[in-house]
Parts: sequence; C-alpha cells; structure tokens
Amino acid sequence: MKQLSDFDLTKSTERYAARKAGFDVPKRKAGAKPRDFWSLVNKTEGCWLWMAQKNADGYGHYGFNGGYMRAHRFALQESLGKSIGNLIVMHTCDNPACVRPSHLVVGTHADNMADKVRKNRQAFGEKNGSSVLSEIQVKEMRSKYRPRIYTYKMLADEYDVSKDTVQKAVRGIYWKYLNEKS
Repeated sequence: MKQLSDFDLTKSTERYAARKAGFDVPKRKAGAKPRDFWSLVNKTEGCWLWMAQKNADGYGHYGFNGGYMRAHRFALQESLGKSIGNLIVMHTCDNPACVRPSHLVVGTHADNMADKVRKNRQAFGEKNGSSVLSEIQVKEMRSKYRPRIYTYKMLADEYDVSKDTVQKAVRGIYWKYLNEKS
C-alpha cells in the first residue's frame, strides 16, 4: 500500500493520484507558485533559457498569482524587485526564450518597434502582409515608367492596383530596400 510520502505533492498529477488513492490532499490554492521560477531555467554562458511552457513564438509563460505572465517579464521584475507597470520588456539578445535579467531592458512599444527596425527584423517587401505587389512587379514598374509616356495611371491599370500604390512604389517611398539593392 502506498504512503502519502510516495507522492510528489508539488506536481498536480501526483496530488490527483494521491487523492485517488484515498489521501486527503487539498488542491493547490490560487496564487501558489507551482515550482521555483529559477529551477525552470537553463543558465548557460550566454542566454538563460526558459525550459518550461512556451508560446508559438518561443516566449516562456510562467504561472503566477492564479494567472500567467511572460517568463522574461517575471524574471526582470524579480531582479528589479518591483513591478514595471504598463511598460514592456525587450530582449537585447533577440532570443524569446531568454530570461537572463542582464539581457532584458524596459521600454515602451515605440522603443520595441524602433529596435525591430534598427535590427532589420521587420517584415518588408513581399513578406509584409499589406503588400499587394511582388518585388518583380515593382522592378518592372520602375523600368516601364516614363513621365507622360507610360504613366502611373497606365501602370495601375496594368497591375490592377491604385495609382497611389504605383506612384509610391516607383518613387521608392514603398519598397525602399530595392533602392539599396540597385
């Protein structure tokens, strides 16, 4: 016959098994920490990697106070000893699974977007979800365009897009990175 000491009561599955075996084991109270946060981290030379639950983008999630918090946010708040409120936590290492406090900085959404652009991590060209043209089409438009001979309107009709889209693509307002490739 099993004894209560045979069950690891820090795990929900073990507490459930102990209750099924007839032991009076209470369910975990909301807000109780399931495990020590840092025991779920693999501390390597560089990044400290979150080894528990992650979302589809690779960001860790940590159960805390009856809810979930991003693991890197929890790690920075723990190291600072205070809440960061509505600010966001950015990775200087660009590794979503990293929770090393020295690789994390506090900033605003605008700071995060500026960091993304500075590191050239934003979607551009055909990878941009708003794009209606391909790189090949833009290059063709730029080679065909001749003021008062082959106009923005004529190109817009040919490629089935607005005249404004053509004008901005040809002038390099959109698809700026093609200007650098040329």
